[in-house]
Amino acid sequence: MRIGRFLLAMAMWVAAALPARVALAHEIPRHVGVRAYVAPAADRVRLLVQIPMDAVRDVDFPVLANDALDMSRAAPFLRDAAQLWVADAITLRDGATPLGAPRVVAVRAAVPADRAFDAYGAALAAVSRQQLPSATDLPHGQLRLEVLLEVATVAPVRDLVIEPRWANLGVRTTSIVTLVNADGTARRYAFEGNPGEVRVDPRWWHAAWLFMIHGTEHMLGGLDHLLFVLCLVLPFRRWRPLVGMVTAFTVAHSITLISAALGVVPAGAWFAPLVEVGIAASIVYMAVENMLGARVERRWIVAFVFGLVHGFGFSSALGDTLQFAGAHLVTSLLAFNVGVELAQLGVLLVMIPVLDRLFTRFPERLGIVVVSAFVAHEAWHWMTARFADFQAVPFTLPAFDAGLAVALIRVVMAGLVLTGVAWALSGWMRRLLTPRGVASAAIALVVAGMWSAAPLSSLQAQARTTKAGVYTPDQAVKGREVFNSNCLGCHTTATHQGAAFQNKWFGRPLFDLFDYVSQAMPKAAPGSLTEDEYVWVTAYILRLNGMPAGRTELSPEPTWLKSVRVDSTMGRANGTPMQQQVHDSRVRARTENP
Repeated sequence: MRIGRFLLAMAMWVAAALPARVALAHEIPRHVGVRAYVAPAADRVRLLVQIPMDAVRDVDFPVLANDALDMSRAAPFLRDAAQLWVADAITLRDGATPLGAPRVVAVRAAVPADRAFDAYGAALAAVSRQQLPSATDLPHGQLRLEVLLEVATVAPVRDLVIEPRWANLGVRTTSIVTLVNADGTARRYAFEGNPGEVRVDPRWWHAAWLFMIHGTEHMLGGLDHLLFVLCLVLPFRRWRPLVGMVTAFTVAHSITLISAALGVVPAGAWFAPLVEVGIAASIVYMAVENMLGARVERRWIVAFVFGLVHGFGFSSALGDTLQFAGAHLVTSLLAFNVGVELAQLGVLLVMIPVLDRLFTRFPERLGIVVVSAFVAHEAWHWMTARFADFQAVPFTLPAFDAGLAVALIRVVMAGLVLTGVAWALSGWMRRLLTPRGVASAAIALVVAGMWSAAPLSSLQAQARTTKAGVYTPDQAVKGREVFNSNCLGCHTTATHQGAAFQNKWFGRPLFDLFDYVSQAMPKAAPGSLTEDEYVWVTAYILRLNGMPAGRTELSPEPTWLKSVRVDSTMGRANGTPMQQQVHDSRVRARTENP
């Protein structure tokens, strides 16, 4: 009897212990970073992919007594992991023609400190010839899995389409894919999760179609934009005044949409939440004006002013999507705008007959008041909730320096341009009130929808750089403390400053530097620090390399980090030779880390 109870107790203990061990062994990483190169050639397409091995599950790697990976027996298991988690999770096409399944050509495990994967040529050589020695004493979860895949082709690929499905590697998966062209040029894409089909080098018509569909979907899927259009036309459903109001709204949101896409907007994290508050407030205002009695003579002015705000809202839909435009930025912006206009026109063609039909059954004035009241109630709740989100974003007044002076000059110039556009629209609206003005107004609407077809290639995105002060002094001080206590034993400040830093990071998005710091530091336990600590370390590294501090806090938001470029003009903007700045940064590093 006692033996039976003993066996029962043991069985219960094992049953309670095993699930916890299995869950621990198969724990899904919180954040996984995937890096890949795609290199089309005459008779094949090569893919180099790197993933962290702690994201690999369902493969029982051979381990030694101390849980280190047994490199002498690991080769077939590494190949199985490469096939299961990399090769089987990506498909390729040439236009509409499917290509063959990727074949695993070579595979290797790499230590986090190995930087061969930072360049395509070095990565290709390393994965083919540089295997870890058998004496490597590291658990497989601390290693990187690097895989060389090839897809044979009978002719050069003209329209390469890839569909990676690596989202299952982690709870959140960020992939950075670099297209390496035969002439040595490169184009980088960054996306979260599974992006679907990605044309790595789209033709202009592919980009135009993609962004036109995207603009249409954004307009139809944005309830706030639809309610604004409803309030705009609710009291005025005749085509003559409607043409003027829609023209004003179209011109206004086109201006700010393209300006935002080209980077001519405030870089602070507070700007996007403020735009969302403004969109909700515009709906509240229009609904209240409808209830009090709107005047057609001034409605176009309201449409123009709020159209500027909605244009910034439309631009938020571009965000990370704009990278898929390839070399066709202007075409993609025009196509997105056309998609928004087509959706808006479709909404009007449906909305106006429905409202006319409704107001044949109910008193029109009562119907306008009731509908506007419901819209105002909903928009008010949006506005208060979005304002709370806006208040949660840290905001500090900018320092009055040359950068702020330039920004103020740009604001004044933009105000003058907008004033001129509004003056031109006022003339059109006056002509709308005469019967002969209808034809010219219709032409104006068509021109407004296509206004940006004029040459826009001269407009260049004004890149946000780290010279603008993208971190605070307090963040850099905290970063120095974190670096000294966690990273200084394995990394030295000399490896993250001067010429080495310039050659590796200048001209690249700040997101790349932050992502590298988050995944590679500290060397003994990569990824073990908090997100705030990685932000502080990144700020400290920027300070070591002469990037000035400012009043804007460095944010870990990927979209914001991707919009900031690590400045490539160090040593030229201030007239100080690069060698002197490197010397100064090393002296500062020795002073801070004696």
